Amino acid sequence: MSTIDKNNKKSDESVNQPSSSTQSSFSNYKWWLVSFVLIIIISFIVQRQINNDNNNNNNNNIKSERLFSLDKLQTFTKDELYLAILGHVFNVTSAPRFYSSTGSYKFYTGRDASRSFHTGGTSSDDLTDDLTGLTDEDIAGVYGWLTFYKKQYPQIGKLIGRYFDSNGKLTEHFNNVLTSVNIIEKEKEEKARFEKQWPPCNSEWSRDAGRRVWCTEKSGGIERTWAGVPRRAYDSAAKTERCVCVQNTNEQNGRFKQYKDCSPTSVESNK
Repeated sequence: MSTIDKNNKKSDESVNQPSSSTQSSFSNYKWWLVSFVLIIIISFIVQRQINNDNNNNNNNNIKSERLFSLDKLQTFTKDELYLAILGHVFNVTSAPRFYSSTGSYKFYTGRDASRSFHTGGTSSDDLTDDLTGLTDEDIAGVYGWLTFYKKQYPQIGKLIGRYFDSNGKLTEHFNNVLTSVNIIEKEKEEKARFEKQWPPCNSEWSRDAGRRVWCTEKSGGIERTWAGVPRRAYDSAAKTERCVCVQNTNEQNGRFKQYKDCSPTSVESNK
């Protein structure tokens, strides 16, 4: 082979032979493609497992939520300890020192004694789920105990009767409870708005001086940039008077009353 032919052959081979940079790029592309496919597969497997777990949890919740008659609930006072409040049944077996036959709250076990959560009594008139005659505030307090039990113990079912029907649906009695709770919540919100505008006074009492009220920039636990002057305000909800700090005496508009023998601009008063 001539020298010219050899040179031409080498030239052809150099053209047909892929460069090292081209080979590296192709390898990187294959690695990226394989990685991408693996990520897709792993994500699919993980998501399917999550869905299966959720379905299992939902099925378990459905199975664990039971409907109890009162007779059935009354059987859970020994090995297993159940109680109900506002028709919601809780497993309190983990707290035998409270709910066993020798526990301090044994009278709650095996029944719905919602009324007693307000009255604190243990008579037959108290150990009932009937809240007739209680105020909205009283009923909201009982509902607060329901919230407490939901945080402390597993809820395992519903008691058929006053608050749940035979299909486990809420009754009008429970809706009335929620109405009372909403009323109290709105009153609290209104009180918070009132106290933000007219904060409560500081107050102290002594045998010699009697009661003293005064205003500061932190009185009533509400920090602000003004102290205000103490004024008497009538609380229609509590049906009593209380002391509030008024920022501007011109904004009273007859809503507040000045303390007797107290200067209109004084930040304190001895009642």
